[in-house]
Amino acid sequence: MLISVYSSKGSAGKTPISANIVFDKDFCVGTNEAFHIYDNLIGDNKILSIEMEQSFPKELKDEDIDMVFDLAGSISKSSHSITSAIKLSDVVLVPVYNEYKSLVGAVNTINQIHNLNNNIIVVATKLQKQKCDMFKLDWTESEDFKNIKKVIESKTNVTEILPLKFSKVFDNIFEEKKSIKQIMDSNALAKYSYKDVAEQFERIYKSINI
Repeated sequence: MLISVYSSKGSAGKTPISANIVFDKDFCVGTNEAFHIYDNLIGDNKILSIEMEQSFPKELKDEDIDMVFDLAGSISKSSHSITSAIKLSDVVLVPVYNEYKSLVGAVNTINQIHNLNNNIIVVATKLQKQKCDMFKLDWTESEDFKNIKKVIESKTNVTEILPLKFSKVFDNIFEEKKSIKQIMDSNALAKYSYKDVAEQFERIYKSINI
């Protein structure tokens, strides 16, 4: 299984999502960032790091390798690392949060990559309860999610949009070098505190069949 996590707009949650998959599902990671965090998280034998202008090898598609591509930068004529990863991937996750620049970036990203790979799932990240929110458990009823869904569905052809609430556990992934589920398994309080976000990740895994 090859998965790309990409948006041309930063700070939407690409690396936390990618790292959680790496730890949870024992995936390797491919990255085009010169200075990335994975050197401090996993062994060199599980990292494929290339430059922006290089292409990820086509052989990855034929080999029995599970890899998540954590991609940075914008698509251009020379950004072969991004376009090659997206072409190779079984699915592309596009994270976006409810902020104008992030929404514009996600829409532009989806419209740019649609011809490269049309198996795209949007992950609505950083969801927080607003004063007008009355829901209890279903984060698709949050105002943040509803606005993201409205914009994505009106500006792109993507129909699958999954919620991922804001949580401090995303910082803990890097501090403890564990997935959310692994953190919960090692801490009784965390098992309660991070239940919602863990269930949301399980929904993402189910959608991408891992």
